[in-house]
Amino acid sequence: MTAIENEANAARELGFDASIVQPAPLPFSTAGALRFAHQAQFNPARYLVALAAAFVAAGGRICEETRVDDVSREGRSWRIKSGRHHVDVGDVVIATNIPMFTPIAFDERMRPRCHTAMAFRSVDANAIDGMFIGIDDPTHSIRMGRDDDGPLLIVLGPSFTTGNDGDIAKRFVELEHWVRANIPAGDVAYRWVNEDYDSADRVPYAGELTRRANRMYVGTGFNGWGISNGTAAAMLIADQIQEIDNPWRKLYNPTRAAPKDFNKGGDSRSMVDALDDIEAGAGGVIEQGKQKIAVWKDDDGTPHALSAACTHKGCTVTWNNADRTWDCPCHGSMFTCDGKVIHGPATEPLKPAKLRAPR
Repeated sequence: MTAIENEANAARELGFDASIVQPAPLPFSTAGALRFAHQAQFNPARYLVALAAAFVAAGGRICEETRVDDVSREGRSWRIKSGRHHVDVGDVVIATNIPMFTPIAFDERMRPRCHTAMAFRSVDANAIDGMFIGIDDPTHSIRMGRDDDGPLLIVLGPSFTTGNDGDIAKRFVELEHWVRANIPAGDVAYRWVNEDYDSADRVPYAGELTRRANRMYVGTGFNGWGISNGTAAAMLIADQIQEIDNPWRKLYNPTRAAPKDFNKGGDSRSMVDALDDIEAGAGGVIEQGKQKIAVWKDDDGTPHALSAACTHKGCTVTWNNADRTWDCPCHGSMFTCDGKVIHGPATEPLKPAKLRAPR
């Protein structure tokens, strides 16, 4: 309990309403918990839909399915290009997880990490009252949610660096085992892997890039707290665009110093010796001369080959055996099994490759 007591004292000194409860109101044994009262929980998708509606109502335009290919200076304006089209703007905000087209290499200042997450049909709509985050290894977070079919129990497992685990499916097995051993839960309704980006000091990078790129703004490195940190970043950037002083400007300064070795990258966890080592429905990386080939086999065993080099900076991808994706162990790009981009910073698909005929 010492760690919780220290955290409570620090929170109170900062003005937060923090209290200690012993034990935590959970259906399994705990020593205690640090409680923050009057917190809000809401559906993030509905929140985003409402924000989008408010933006449009205020005169804004949202262009969906429009990939930005480049952002560059054009006189005193910024030119945003998408295919054969472009828009010239006075201010540009780049909030793409890892900002693209900026003079600062944010992929070196941040580190990608994932959690496995599962939603279970709840056998008791009131089984969990609140949002809970564990501090003991392996860590878990717990909360209730809801879809059209009723209440859901939502549980996240411990974090891991994107592309640095060769058996994500095992993590789901372990997470479900932990849930069923500790919390009444029904059938699995959903399962997924999320991804966040961490900064070295756990503070987001948000605001104008100042002399490096005047009137270009970024919002990134939300450290898993995207709704709160993202909202704070948006408030800061809106103030800066309107030339309104904001007390968070120095704290979130996106050009502040950062350790150069924070993101050390990683190696593929999917290297195999031969094509025969890859089972039907699975993927692996083989060496073919000097080239590394990412191979996945469909359910009937037919192999499909791609270059294993991530199109962002060339790191060798890892097969995600839960989502059937190729994940970059360096900067967090994700690709479908056939190479299409799911998640940046990569903007181009994995390149096709040919397998040599067996001798």
